[in-house]
Order: sequence, then C-alpha cells, then structure tokens
Amino acid sequence: MTVPQWLLLLLFLSGIPTVVAQVDSTYIGKFPQEYSVRTYLSRKFVTLNSEYPDADNKEYTANSPFAIGAGFTWGNSGLSYSYGFGFLADKSKGETRYFDLEYHYYGRKIVLDFFGLDYKGLYYEDTENDVLNMYPDAQLTNIGVFGQYVFNGERFSYRAAFDQVQVQLKSAGSFLLGGGAYYNRVRADNVFGFRKELYQIGPSLGYAYTWVINPQFFVTGSLTPGVTMGFKNFEDKIDWNPSLFFRFASGYNINDWSVNLSFLMNRLYVSYEQSNQVGVSTATLQLMLVKRFDSSSRLLKKLPRL
Repeated sequence: MTVPQWLLLLLFLSGIPTVVAQVDSTYIGKFPQEYSVRTYLSRKFVTLNSEYPDADNKEYTANSPFAIGAGFTWGNSGLSYSYGFGFLADKSKGETRYFDLEYHYYGRKIVLDFFGLDYKGLYYEDTENDVLNMYPDAQLTNIGVFGQYVFNGERFSYRAAFDQVQVQLKSAGSFLLGGGAYYNRVRADNVFGFRKELYQIGPSLGYAYTWVINPQFFVTGSLTPGVTMGFKNFEDKIDWNPSLFFRFASGYNINDWSVNLSFLMNRLYVSYEQSNQVGVSTATLQLMLVKRFDSSSRLLKKLPRL
C-alpha cells in the first residue's frame, strides 16, 4: 500500500479499560487539571541495517520529514494528529513514499504498542567519503504488536513519563515481561542482494526505571531485549533472531505546564547468521509542550467523559 508522502497519523485512545487496583499515592500522583492540550514536533527514523563480519556496517535510511502535531486529553482519553511536511525533508536524499500508523497504550499493568508501516525508497550516506546513493525500489514493511506486563505498576508509572496524565512523585522501577508478534518484509535486491518475508513471534524481558531528580524534573528509561522465532510458513526452517525495544523520556512539570522529550526505538533482526545480519530499526523522537486546564472551565464541562 502506498499513500502520499505527507501522511503520518498517530492515534491514541488511553481510555481502554484495565483491571481496577490501587496505586501507591506516595509514588504516583495526579495533576489537579483534568484537561490538557498539547503540541509537538516529531521525527520518525526508519533504517535497514546490514552487518557483515568482513565488511563495514551500513545503514540505509528512509527520507522522512519532521512532523508537527497537536492533541487534546480529557480524563483518561486522548486524541492527537500529526502532519509530516514534505518541505522539511532533505530533497537531495531522494524521495521516500510511506504509510505509517502507530498506537501506544500505557496502562498501569499493561503496555501495548501497535505498528503498521510501509516505506519505499532508501538512501545510504557515507559522509567520510562524500558518497550518497539512492535506492528508490528498496522497500520495508512491518506490521506488529508488542506487549509488556509491568510488575510494579503500583509505584512505577509509564503514563507519567509518556502520556503526562500522571506524575511520578518518587523514583521507582519495575521488571517487564512480555513479547511481540510481527510480519516483516524486506525488499533490498538492488541494495545488497537481500529479500526476505518473515513472520516473527517471541518473548522479551526487561526493566524500566524513573529517576525523580526533583518535584518538577524526571528521567525515565527502559530496555527490553528479546528473541523471536521467525518463519515464512510452517514447513520452513525456523530462524532465531534477537530483538530490542528501548524507551526514554525526560520531562519538566511546573504548575499547569509540562515539557517532555521522548524517544522510542524498536529493532528486529530478520537475519542473524554469522555471515549475514540484517535488521530493521524504527525510532521516534518527539518534543512536546503540554498546557493543562482546570476542570471547572465552562467550555470543558460540555465535553463527554469516557
């Protein structure tokens, strides 16, 4: 599927029901304002990595522009939209046509990530030798879901770090257990003679931690390595490949304002043989400004609560 280059849609609905349970209010708090508006600048990075023992590692990158977005949050629900402006992309690095949709749900105990992307057109840049090669026919397709169970959800909050609807009052961390299921297709015949279509499924184990530096400033990081079992059909030989999911967020909260910087990275290897290691990496960097409103506002009282 191909759609115009400017289309980038991010939809999140944080109001999915979860198991009702108490949190430790000395570790996780709420903002007094129930509503907020947000604006953000984001950049998506999609790369095809080739790693060979007897050759230099290379990254073939999609030429995607910066995106500007806005959103609104009420209660436990929210909606946002971002638009990638083509003039913000470097035209000298060729054209990438893409479709990209992702959804992130941060619950108290459950974290879910859904991905659906299709990128066509990559470039390789060697800055040391001043070489820039374009590969308009190279194509990456990734569809998948990744889930995690947060063991210490009573004291550690992903929502405070990434949704800004809660606040982490004290430093805390949690072990993470989960896994993912993916469909990956790589067409890089004209790049380094590689083509593969693979279904992957496998477990992961990680850890997340939020360091509350002071009542206003925090830093959060989580690292989740895993392994996937890959196959094209049930008659094929099974491929065992590593995977990695990394999250980072840092924010500053003061009164009814917040500033947040976040980075999410997911790497899946579609081949991990000794002589041929090929991985697909997707990452999103986002800078967000949030303004909160008191729930006593007459205009906001007219909005439905989900």
